[in-house]
Amino acid sequence: MPENDWIQVIKADELLGQGMVAVFPKGLPVLLISKTTDEIYALANKCPHMGCPVSRGRLEGYILKCPCHDWRFDIRTGVFLDAPELSLRSYEWKIEEGGVFVKI
Repeated sequence: MPENDWIQVIKADELLGQGMVAVFPKGLPVLLISKTTDEIYALANKCPHMGCPVSRGRLEGYILKCPCHDWRFDIRTGVFLDAPELSLRSYEWKIEEGGVFVKI
């Protein structure tokens, strides 16, 4: 993919310590989850079941629960714990020049 597919979605200091933040690079619903400065996850912010925004869900360790029907996803992989063939899409991310970038 060309380098211009990296989109700055938020300033790093606005994300770090916030837990979960919904962003919309190129109109796509993406959920950023900040555990530490070196541990950030970028996942599709749309449950594959009924499209609920998982940003409204609950984070318990590395497990994100969808707010609509309690589907549970591992934020490290995006995999749905009860049916591993389903998952939230995960995106590459990087911090550069004070910004968090997501590769679309």
